Parts: sequence; C-alpha cells; structure tokens
Amino acid sequence: MTGFARALRGELYQLLHRRPILLAHLAVLLVAVARVVAGRLVLGAAHAAGGPGPGEVGAWNAWPQFAHGVRAAAFLVELFVLVLVGAGLPREVASGSVRDPLTRRITRPALIAARGVTALVLPLTLLACAVLGSLAAASALFDAGDVMEDGEVLISVADDGLDVAVRDAVLHGVPALLALGGLALFLGAASRRSVSAVGAGLALVLAPTLFRETLGDRAPWWFADTLPGLGPDSFLARIARFAEGYTDAWPETFDRVVAVGWKAPWPALFLAWVGAILVFRRRAV
Repeated sequence: MTGFARALRGELYQLLHRRPILLAHLAVLLVAVARVVAGRLVLGAAHAAGGPGPGEVGAWNAWPQFAHGVRAAAFLVELFVLVLVGAGLPREVASGSVRDPLTRRITRPALIAARGVTALVLPLTLLACAVLGSLAAASALFDAGDVMEDGEVLISVADDGLDVAVRDAVLHGVPALLALGGLALFLGAASRRSVSAVGAGLALVLAPTLFRETLGDRAPWWFADTLPGLGPDSFLARIARFAEGYTDAWPETFDRVVAVGWKAPWPALFLAWVGAILVFRRRAV
C-alpha cells in the first residue's frame, strides 16, 4: 500500500469517526429542518391572522421553502468547512501529532493530498445533510406543485422548469464549496495557528460582500461570491425568491453570474491544493 493510500485511509477514518465532524453534520441537518419548520409556522400564523393561505401566495409552495432551508444550512456548512479543515493542521503541528504519519513513510505531499481529498468530501457530505433535511421538511409541510398566486399559476413546474432550476441552484454551489475546502486546506498548511487560518479564510470569504462596489462585475470570478450561503451572488438565494413569485429576483443579467460561477472555482481549487502541498513541504513540523 502506497503512502498516499495509507494516509487517505487514516483521513477517511477520522472523517467517519471524529465526534466534531459527526456533530457538524447533525447541526446542518437540524438547521435545514428548523428553517423550513419556522417558515411554516410564520406562514401559518400570518394566515390565521387573515393573511394569504395556500394557493394565494408563492411562499406556501415547497420549492422556495426547500431552497430557503438549504441556504440557511449552507451558512453553517461554509463555517464548518473553514473550521474543521482550516484549523486542523495547525493544531496537529502544534501538538506534534502530525509527526506520527510522517514517521510511517508517508511523505508530506502524500499527507496533504490525502487531506485534500477529505477537504473535498466534507463539503459534499455537509451539503447532502442540508439537502436531505430541507427536502424532508419541505415535502412534509408543503405541496411541491406549481407556484400559485391568487389562485392562478404564476410559475409552472412543467412549463417553466422550476424543479430543474432549483436543482441547478443547489448544484451551482458545489464548485464554490469545493474551492472553499481547498482554500481552507491551503490556509491550514500555511498558518502556524488555527485562529489565523480560520480568520484569514473568513476574511477571504467575506471579501465579495465587503468590497462589493470595488469588485463590481468582477466579483463572480472570486469563488466566494457564488457560495450558496455567504455568497452575495448566491444562485440559491435568487432561486428561493424567484420560486416565491418574485420574478424580478432572477433578471437576465444574472445569467452571466451563474455562468461564471460554474467555472471560476475550479482554478482556485487547483491552485489552493497545489499551493498547500508546496507550502507544507517546507514547513517546520
């Protein structure tokens, strides 16, 4: 068995058995469910007070509630990726535990490459929990048909492809989440302290929001701009509003942002992964 294979087996074991990681998945699942339940309670209270009911406003449909649930959990997903991936390596270097695999004929590049794999798997499993939790709650509490307003079809599932649009909005966040995992890996390999890695990662993630006017139309080329949760140009946030009946939430100009969001994260992921390997090769452990 190669050094990379042994390192990967160890990393996957930790991914499946570490208590903080398991609790993170549970927290994401519960937040997704809670967001959908909260939406149902708010709509029910408004309807009881004389507000619109099912078929009278788009928010009563399962599609927007599902999207809102996934996006609420996505905030937590992104924070967990920064903390669990970015803070791990500096903590292990400080405690000396990182030397153990390096003494078992596992090279530094093999160790970082194996950890890079888990840095890609973790965002996907966390997002899957968000999707499953939101889907289960939305299916149980709402009807997933056409979006209605005042008894008339506003957005049709069959004709307008609403179900496909919501699915694409969820998938659109995957490249950005993978790039976030790569960034957290690089910062963990380059930083001496866990708090420095997490703080730098959070600053880079919030950069498109903080420097919105400065970045302008170039913002989507930085992957954090299209993150499903913290991204100011989150496709998921747009589709949630669109599915509620706010058709102006998805203007034609946003199609360019969506197109860039599909491809911009991949170079960032590659550079972060290669950078992590190069930086850690020269780091004192």
